[in-house]
Amino acid sequence: MARLIYRPLFGATALSLALLLVLVSESRASEHQAAVPATCAADFAIPEGWFYTQTGGEGAGFAVWDDADAGFWTAFQDLGGIPVVGYPISQRFRQHGFTVQAFQKLVLQWDPGARRANAANTLDNMHQAGLDPWLQSFRQVPPHQALPEDAGQPFDVITANHLALLDANADIRAEFLSVPNWLTRFGLPIAYQDFGAVRVVRAQRVVLQQWTTDTPWARAGEVIFANSGDMAREAGLFPDSAVTPAPPPTALATDLEVTLDQSPSAQGATVLIQLSSGRPDVRLRMDGRALPLACADGTWHALVGMAAAEEPGPRQLQLEVGGQTSVHEFQVASGTFTSAVLTVDDELAHLLNPQTAAEERAFVQQLVNHVSGPPRWTGSFGNPSIGTATSPYGQRRVFHPGAIPYVHEGSDVAAPLGTLVAAPAAGRVAWAGPLAIRGNSVVVDHGFGVFSAVVHLDRIDVAAGEPVTGGQPLGTVGSTGRSTGPHLHWEVHVNGVAVDPTVWTWRDFADIRNGTGFWLPGDPSGAPLPPEVPPAGESGRPPEDVPAG
Repeated sequence: MARLIYRPLFGATALSLALLLVLVSESRASEHQAAVPATCAADFAIPEGWFYTQTGGEGAGFAVWDDADAGFWTAFQDLGGIPVVGYPISQRFRQHGFTVQAFQKLVLQWDPGARRANAANTLDNMHQAGLDPWLQSFRQVPPHQALPEDAGQPFDVITANHLALLDANADIRAEFLSVPNWLTRFGLPIAYQDFGAVRVVRAQRVVLQQWTTDTPWARAGEVIFANSGDMAREAGLFPDSAVTPAPPPTALATDLEVTLDQSPSAQGATVLIQLSSGRPDVRLRMDGRALPLACADGTWHALVGMAAAEEPGPRQLQLEVGGQTSVHEFQVASGTFTSAVLTVDDELAHLLNPQTAAEERAFVQQLVNHVSGPPRWTGSFGNPSIGTATSPYGQRRVFHPGAIPYVHEGSDVAAPLGTLVAAPAAGRVAWAGPLAIRGNSVVVDHGFGVFSAVVHLDRIDVAAGEPVTGGQPLGTVGSTGRSTGPHLHWEVHVNGVAVDPTVWTWRDFADIRNGTGFWLPGDPSGAPLPPEVPPAGESGRPPEDVPAG
């Protein structure tokens, strides 16, 4: 269930604001639901076998494996795998005294004495269950035909009698007999019928079809094997518990591997993480926070931001896959940053009040902690304004009076008053309005937990909740809030951490933005946003920095 997110619009009535909150919440709920795939990899290895979601969905499916009780995985491969047997459509279950597993085209039963899997007489079993009328009406399969001439005859004569049924269709006969072990694979032909649109041979274990016109599944005249296992499942031949998809079993050790694109990772870096698994039951956490995941090439990927004030040394990622957990340690290296000592005019020194800074940080932090949906950006970010780069990201500052330490969490561009400020990339406006330290500000949600912020604006041209495209005007350069003069301060936040924004102007993180599916966590804290917006800023001369920590 989506949490209501407070996105104030100045001048809105209580009623209109309430309606806005509901609409934004519903929009984000639908975005979130649409973003969650059944799984990243449709099928993947498990201990002594394989797991398939193609006939399951929602991250669940059916496992095929070998153990002391049965060797269905080996049998499945020996028979030809998916092209011949089809995907699994059931768990293991007991039927007629055998351990059985159903597949789309065949049902296999385990012979413990011979230690092998045999094709079950699925069509015979359906006949005995009284399902011939259903087969004929809904699947155009002729009813079971008993041949009187079989009575009292040896098996070779009975075989010849049933093979004679194939004489009615030379194409089906050739396809049927082209398999050397046709008797053990298909059983005996039982009936033939021309339904007009399709000609059908029913055997003990399979159904062969020849369609007279082109269909989505066969060309005119082509002979194919129908999904007799699917027919049996749809007709109710198997217990419900057996055909109910389940989560994948225990993961392999190799599913717990993690690769970082930067090791060590410098302060301010945006780190791309690749997992070795595409299973649906993967969760990656850092500091207890679940990270959003993007599927690319069958495995999950994630982003982690390193703060400018990140303590150098070891950090840990916690990975959970299929009931197993692992901890991956990586190193954070010190970045190279400039330093500055600044003095604030007495009349604006109150803006260095720690409480004011803490309230604004908490408000912005709640905004950028949110994961609203999949990535919205389509390439590397653009610079939001044209000008001269001044104070860089990560600059260590000390403010007087008070010798107050600060870390610069954005990048500054000096530009004339009124210079256009544009969205660095496509997204949706998460906040637009005045703040005490940042002044007139716009925060853009780019999806996947990535946000950008442009602050100290003179004019704001967008409203909260509004979609924006890359390069779309957001406002103009100003000197509102704690600012020494007209300039733009802009930030990029990755999963709640302010990172070096310039990296995003030359890296597009294609594995994330081109993801074919996404797993998105809810709000990491569950705490509501502050009920009131921090006090609006004043025009003036103090610097724009955000306190460290």
